Amino acid sequence: MGLPALLASALCTFVLPLLLFLAAIKLWDLYCVSSRDRSCSLPLPPGTMGFPFFGETLQMVLQRRKFLQMKRRKYGFIYKTHLFGRPTVRVMGADNVRRILLGEHRLVSVHWPASVRTILGSGCLSNLHDSSHKQRKKVIMQAFSREALQCYVPVIIEEVGSCLERWLSCGERGLLVYPEVKRLMFRIAMRILLGCEPPRAGSGEAEQQLVEAFEEMTRNLFSLPIDVPFSGLYRGMKARNLIHARIEENIRAKICRLRAGEADRSCKDALQLLIEHSWERGERLDMQALKQSSTELLFGGHETTASAATSLITYLGLYPHVLQKVREELKSKVRGFWEFCISLGISVAPLPTSLLIRSAEYFTEYFESAWPRAEWACWGRES
Repeated sequence: MGLPALLASALCTFVLPLLLFLAAIKLWDLYCVSSRDRSCSLPLPPGTMGFPFFGETLQMVLQRRKFLQMKRRKYGFIYKTHLFGRPTVRVMGADNVRRILLGEHRLVSVHWPASVRTILGSGCLSNLHDSSHKQRKKVIMQAFSREALQCYVPVIIEEVGSCLERWLSCGERGLLVYPEVKRLMFRIAMRILLGCEPPRAGSGEAEQQLVEAFEEMTRNLFSLPIDVPFSGLYRGMKARNLIHARIEENIRAKICRLRAGEADRSCKDALQLLIEHSWERGERLDMQALKQSSTELLFGGHETTASAATSLITYLGLYPHVLQKVREELKSKVRGFWEFCISLGISVAPLPTSLLIRSAEYFTEYFESAWPRAEWACWGRES
């Protein structure tokens, strides 16, 4: 084989595929940019659109914080990218984020990636808009009124006391705080939001399966919108279906108790309020919408609170003098528990501090943008 033949073979084997790959990336970039609003003469922010169809989702999922920091160093506080199947503009910096927040419902509107909408479902509060959203929110917020919170206190005391006894029984073996706190918050959310009685802590295999299903669903909420076996969306939907099956059993039991007049009418949980609202309007109960709303309530009711509670425990452990002040204040209060909670000063101070630190590191929000420079505007703040 002569030299020209070797060169031609090398060209076909290495150089030509490389050129085709680079051409595909360039054409993908041009395709994404072509969807911009032509009526706006302002230039697009700097940045890249990644690989065809996948964009830069894989890099972000695999590298996470390193990817975001690299983009910020290279392009600054505003740059374009392609995430979760949509062109996106990422915005950072207090002044830039402030403009977006003040322009909500005017410049931008809330929008979640397709994977989130698919897994959580169209019937949950976060995916409703306009009058439907306002009506559903008004009903659910009744479960978080001052009177409702007073009803929840005995349940919370019972669950926390039970968990503390179990934690103390571990002795020197120790335990992992975050999984235990998440399990505690899950039990509390099940009882006060859905009115369900989960299995007792000593025999909680079914409960643990449900907690693990929630973790699996949460891990795959933000994934590529491709429903094929072993994909993130597939695993998230599989976990969601398990959760829905368990929740449906509780919903049917709740409906039977309500029709039999056995439910507590003085202290209503969110699920009971949603069911009674449908009955009052003469509507047929939508089981799928109830399951989706219940899943969303459990997700929001135990995931974020478990993280905040773990941060609180961490910071109290790091600062013994603050812990001592909290103990002294708790011992000095002898009034009714509700008035006691309202009167606390130093005891509630560590909580917003832990929330503030956590939000600075992890909080991210997605918006569907009316901004002419991208279909999405993704804003956040990094430490």
